[in-house]
Amino acid sequence: MKKLLLTFIAFPLVVILGKLFPKKSEAFELQFVNLNNRLIKFNNSKYKDQSKSALLLLPHCLQFHACEHKIIESVQNCEGCGRCDISKLAKLEGKYDIAIRVATGGRIANRYVNEIRPDFIVAVACERELTCGISSVNPLPIMGIPNSRPNGPCRDTFVDVDKVEDALKYWVRNGHKDRS
Repeated sequence: MKKLLLTFIAFPLVVILGKLFPKKSEAFELQFVNLNNRLIKFNNSKYKDQSKSALLLLPHCLQFHACEHKIIESVQNCEGCGRCDISKLAKLEGKYDIAIRVATGGRIANRYVNEIRPDFIVAVACERELTCGISSVNPLPIMGIPNSRPNGPCRDTFVDVDKVEDALKYWVRNGHKDRS
């Protein structure tokens, strides 16, 4: 019920406030994402008992812009040069037995969700994409982690990998799955 209220009341409110106060739209979107994350954690028992599969959705802008390796096909194509966070994030796939997909936009992200049909999602993106994504996959539980954009939008962005891993630990049963 609370998740429905978030989607059908808070989301349109964020859109309206963003149009009325364009300079503050990112702050409104961030509050929406934070509220969603708190509701997901509050309803922890409802979701955690069901959790079997996870999807980590990443934006393509996390990859260094001049990189020659195509991570959109698979994050395992990353060579680990260290110029972006992809190599650290790719290690989480085996560690937590999750699916990782890199999306070039919201429609592709929705396609991955429909193909994989995960029990929950951890998504990294800008506030606007997270807000739209949370709304579009309702009632599926999704934890949103905003990326940082020191080089402007959609280019060479970063994410706090520890926050991503904390979100995965929170949801993946049995924590670390050793694959040595």
